[in-house]
Amino acid sequence: MKNKPSLLIIGNSNVGKSSITRLLVPNPKKFKGKAGKQPGSTLMIKSIGFPQMPYKIVDLPGFGYMNSSSRRREEHIKKQLVIHIEKHHDNYFFSLVVLNALRIEDELKKYYLENDTTIPLSFELIKFLREFEIPILVILNKIDKISVFDKKKINSLLINSAKDYGLNLVQTSGEYVSDYKEIPYLEFSAIKKTNIEKLKRIINISLQKEG
Repeated sequence: MKNKPSLLIIGNSNVGKSSITRLLVPNPKKFKGKAGKQPGSTLMIKSIGFPQMPYKIVDLPGFGYMNSSSRRREEHIKKQLVIHIEKHHDNYFFSLVVLNALRIEDELKKYYLENDTTIPLSFELIKFLREFEIPILVILNKIDKISVFDKKKINSLLINSAKDYGLNLVQTSGEYVSDYKEIPYLEFSAIKKTNIEKLKRIINISLQKEG
């Protein structure tokens, strides 16, 4: 399993990373979840793998929106994740940047519309991964919890805001091509399993391209 390529799953806390991981593994009951979150000063980042899987999954600890965490703890987590990606970026054939569709509007309002000196964390993550040329798929999770009208409004706000940071977000058709000019996003629901087969197909396409 050591030689298998890795799929990176990253995002803020409570966006559904572990739920998505559970949908991708062949035996969800054996997946404990929250593997990367450990108390103390050191983050134990572990890969998740099964013999029948052609790749491993690294579900990185979330940060941001952590009610029980101090700011110092949050900054420590961010630093650890940056160090991890800088050191192991060559291991990753693909990455999922998971966003909570319910929080996108609030994040952009706070860090973009009302403050032009900051960058929304979601965009910061995407730009950081692009520096290492790790192919990216943005997952708009919990899409089942918003109306069709709100979904259109949120998607439009996300796409237009991203352009100001040099990011061209486009909705994926299910056939992923990594040219780094466009960043595809996929509407998703881990609870309803919306677009899970499309997600698996995109991951497998990227894995084949890597091979």
